[in-house]
Amino acid sequence: MWFILNPINIFYDFVIYLIIDNITKFIVVHNRKEKRFDILLYECMFLGFLIGFISFYYYIPYVLIIFLLIHIIGTLYSEKNLGTIKEIVRNLFNWIINLIFYRSISKVSERKNIPKEYLYNYHLKPTNDLRLQQSSFLQTLPRPGIFNLHGTTCSLNALLQSLASLNGFYLSLQRNINISRYNYDPIVLTFVDLISQLRNDHRTSEYKHWNTLIDTSEFISKLNLTYPNLLTQKTTTDICELFQCIIDVLNESLSKQSSLYSTNVIEQVQNSKLTTFALDYLNKLFAETEAQLHDTITLDNLDTQTSCIIQYVDLTWLLHHIQLGSLIKHTFSGQILHAHCCNNCSHVRFRTEPFQILILPVNKTNTTLEKILSQLTKIEMIDSTSCSHCFNDHNIGLKHTPLLNPIPTPLSPIITSRRQFSDQIFASTPISSSVNNIIPLTKTHLNYKIKKQTMIANFPDILSIQLKRFSYDRLSQTGIKLNTSIIIEPEKILDLSHLHYTTWLGLTNLSNTYHYRLIAICLHLSENSSTNFTPSIQGHCVCLYRADHNRWFLCDDERITEINQINNFFQTSYVTENCYLLFYEKCS
Repeated sequence: MWFILNPINIFYDFVIYLIIDNITKFIVVHNRKEKRFDILLYECMFLGFLIGFISFYYYIPYVLIIFLLIHIIGTLYSEKNLGTIKEIVRNLFNWIINLIFYRSISKVSERKNIPKEYLYNYHLKPTNDLRLQQSSFLQTLPRPGIFNLHGTTCSLNALLQSLASLNGFYLSLQRNINISRYNYDPIVLTFVDLISQLRNDHRTSEYKHWNTLIDTSEFISKLNLTYPNLLTQKTTTDICELFQCIIDVLNESLSKQSSLYSTNVIEQVQNSKLTTFALDYLNKLFAETEAQLHDTITLDNLDTQTSCIIQYVDLTWLLHHIQLGSLIKHTFSGQILHAHCCNNCSHVRFRTEPFQILILPVNKTNTTLEKILSQLTKIEMIDSTSCSHCFNDHNIGLKHTPLLNPIPTPLSPIITSRRQFSDQIFASTPISSSVNNIIPLTKTHLNYKIKKQTMIANFPDILSIQLKRFSYDRLSQTGIKLNTSIIIEPEKILDLSHLHYTTWLGLTNLSNTYHYRLIAICLHLSENSSTNFTPSIQGHCVCLYRADHNRWFLCDDERITEINQINNFFQTSYVTENCYLLFYEKCS
């Protein structure tokens, strides 16, 4: 009778268990919460006694034994909150989920080897090695990796890891996203959840051995509602295009809950009284100030009109943020000031342009990031076929024809920072709006030389820099990556005060210090510099980010690798020839 196992015995076991379990539930419901553990313990003891009795006199009740084990584990887990059992259950569940995802996802085979001398030995693991998910390796990982869905979401993975590294941005999300107070768009909640998952493993000791890889499919599905062709299974999206689209979507969703200026916006307004005015009055002041700038400023009276220039910059800065402004725009938005001076009549024309990504040109000459930044304010001599003052003097052209084109409001600049997604346009190389390409408005063509200078009017909290490595020909629909070597010093604090427009005006007493520290850098890896890309940029994206205690890590989808000798590593061609998108955080 000991080892008899038949359907009748199994049926008896089920009936006995159901009777005991329902009696226990009835007793638990009608007793105080403090007695739950004692009641469940008595149930386990009774089941154990019953199993022993049946086993001694009849047969071994395997079903009851299984139910008893489940009851013991469940009781300890739910009532005594034992951490060890929780860890076992969580790790087992995560291992099964990760194994399923690992088998269903195709990985990109293209990788660029990292010089081994810059890696810690215990991190030398194959990208697809499941040992990444074993506890013996997890203690060295600073945060979870991210699945590369369909082998084409590496740009999203690198971008999310970079954004999660920005301490100021993360704290701003925590302070300003109030889930209990507002009903946010689902994409906002999904984005915040992704960043929180990455940050938890990075900063909280509770998740030190957490081995869950993050799945971004839910965020992608919500992003595709606005940009259906942005993230697809067949193409890898340019990371700068992707970043701009995410900023636009999040800003549009969050602007409904915010109408206040951030601290960074207010601090950069020279006349703080302007921050107290309503939108209608700001628009009125802007119209008056712009008219004064248009009619009166020349090189001869530039010094006497500095207050008007400052007010123009302040007004455009506030108007940019008061309408459809959110913590996203306040964090990443800066403002450029363009100055154009006619070489014939000395008339000076100003125009502001908001930006979320500061685009810097790259040529074929090896250089440093500091040298590229210094070229931003370099005076250029360009040709133009339109100058309103020169036209008026010769009685030709339209009255008040502007120097370039009609100047729109600051909410609609000539060169907008927002780029609409298109399969036929290279996101990393927007078409220039230089005066060379402007079609004259009249049949009379008078050529003038114009001096052009670009300055930073307002700096963002997070400075995002795109190194424009890609050139694109619309006619042939092909593009080429420039593998120009650009030296970036990871530990150097950038002082960008000399780029501010008040320095150009000689107002050193009004100039603040603008110091920035490198937090993350996204690399675009490709086979060679002569590859034709159509219609999207092919290659693979990874990111380097700074963690606590100035430790640096390389994120390559699921793989997280700690980098040794970071200064030397940044001198290698792996970084210098592939650096593409940089994130700098303003120093407090």
